[in-house]
Amino acid sequence: MAALHDASSRFIDLATTVTPAEAELAVPTLSWTVGETVAHVLTVVRRGFADSRRSASADQTAALNQVCLDELEERDAAQLADRLRRDVHTALDVVYPKIPDDREFAFHGGVTTTMTPALRIVLGEFLIHGYDVAGALGRAWPISADEAMLVVPGELMGAWLRSGVPDERYELRLDGEPPMSFAIRDGKIVVSSEDADPRAAVIAADPVQMVLTFYGRLPTDDPMFRRLLSRFVPS
Repeated sequence: MAALHDASSRFIDLATTVTPAEAELAVPTLSWTVGETVAHVLTVVRRGFADSRRSASADQTAALNQVCLDELEERDAAQLADRLRRDVHTALDVVYPKIPDDREFAFHGGVTTTMTPALRIVLGEFLIHGYDVAGALGRAWPISADEAMLVVPGELMGAWLRSGVPDERYELRLDGEPPMSFAIRDGKIVVSSEDADPRAAVIAADPVQMVLTFYGRLPTDDPMFRRLLSRFVPS
């Protein structure tokens, strides 16, 4: 929650500074402008407490994102920032604290989740789209290793798994952190605390690099990383 408060505040502050001309700039790696990207983040926040629509499969998530974006006509980033400030307060300070961490609810991709994994995804929205907007504007957008570790792919990323992906195991070796193992099993992500498996595909990276590469913002020549990325519908 502390990371969410900080990242959302930074994102809102960034959006507030965007001029109308800058809002029309294209965002690298996305098909959206700066204004559309800020608007998308607002729709994500609203789906966290006011809009109950969810995609039924990984392939349908992008389509739902676009439907929600098309319904929100505002593209002035400063105006969107004002709405974000109000809605983030409602979500983080009023609604989310009332939801028990063991309560299950619907998420995208036809899966269910609980609060902590969902909050990690929301944090990723602010961090990654902040990176997108700042990059389009030529501004800095620092992401700390601690923030990156909170959004390293976990079980809920199974909501973006392509259908028919094979069962396999991966081990993430992130600088300064204990190895993290997870498996793709029966179309789901299963985080494992088992001993290292010599058959697991090993991916070594800095945590921030890992997150930005996983979300498609940085390229990679690592064949194991490319194999992992191929298992997911781009998010």
